[in-house]
Amino acid sequence: MNITVLLTQIGIIAALIITGIGIKRAGSLSGFTVSDLTNILLYVVSPFLIINSFEMPFSTRYLKELLLIVIALVLFYLIEIVVSKVLFHGVQDGATKRVLEFASIYSNAGFMGIPLVQALFGSKGVFFASISLAIYNIFNWTHGIGLFEKQASRRDTLRQLIKNPNLWAVIVGLGIFIGNVDLPHPVNQFLTDISNLNTPLAMFVVGASLVQVRISKQTLNGHLWLSLALRNLIFPVVMIVLLKVLGVTGTGALATILMAACPTASLVVLFSVQYKSDTNQAIPLFGISTLGCLVTLPLIYALI
Repeated sequence: MNITVLLTQIGIIAALIITGIGIKRAGSLSGFTVSDLTNILLYVVSPFLIINSFEMPFSTRYLKELLLIVIALVLFYLIEIVVSKVLFHGVQDGATKRVLEFASIYSNAGFMGIPLVQALFGSKGVFFASISLAIYNIFNWTHGIGLFEKQASRRDTLRQLIKNPNLWAVIVGLGIFIGNVDLPHPVNQFLTDISNLNTPLAMFVVGASLVQVRISKQTLNGHLWLSLALRNLIFPVVMIVLLKVLGVTGTGALATILMAACPTASLVVLFSVQYKSDTNQAIPLFGISTLGCLVTLPLIYALI
C-alpha cells in the first residue's frame, strides 16, 4: 500500500478526532451522549459492519488465510501477555501494574482499527480485521478483565463473551461467506448504510474522550513510556514478524498489522474507573498513545 494513501487517511482520521474534540468542547456532547454513542457503535454499528464485510464469494485461499491469521493472533496475545508481565513485574503498586499491563496488551481495535481498515481497504479489509476483533474480544473478556477483576468467575466471563454481538456477527458472517450466500440488494444496502456510520461516529467519540485527558509531570514516568513503546511500536513489529513467518501477505496482513498497531484501548480508562485502579496512569496512557499513533502508524507501515 502506498504510504501516501495511509498518511492521507490518517489526516482525515485526525480531522474527525479534532471535530469530536470541538463538538465536546462546544457542549454539544454530554457524558451521557458519548456513552450512548459508544454503545451504539459497539453493539449496533460494528456487528452490522462485520456481517457486511463477509458478503463476498467463497474462496478457499481466504479461508486458509483466516486460519493462519487466527494462529498469528493467538501467538501474538500470548507473547504480549508474557512480555508485559515480565517487564512490569517490579511495579510495586498493584493498581498501576494492572493498568500498565492492560494498556500494553490491548489496542483500540474496535474504535480505531476497524474504521481505519474500512477506510483503507474497504469490505475486504474489514473481512480480515473482523477476525482480529473476535480474538481480541476473547482475550479481553478473559485475561484483560481478569487483570482488574480477580474474582471474576468462569460463568461471568463466558456470559460476557456470549453477550458480545461482535462475536455473533463474526459467526453469522462466516456462515454467509462459507455458504456463499448472496444477500438481497435491500439487505446489502441496509448493511452498507449502517456501516458508513462507523468511522465518523467512532472518531467523534475518541475526540470527545480525549477532552477529558489531563497529563501531569508525575504521570510521565519510565513505566508509562515503556508501556507506550510496547503498545505503539514493539508489539506491532512482533505481529509483522509472526505474519511473515506464517506466510500471510496482502490485504490480510496489512489489516491485521493495522489492528495490532492501534493505540491503547479506551477500555483501560473504563476498567480503571470501574475497578478502582490507577486512573491517573490510565488516562494519560490512552491520550498519549492515541495522539502518538498518528506518527507511529506510518512508521510501522514503513517496516512492512
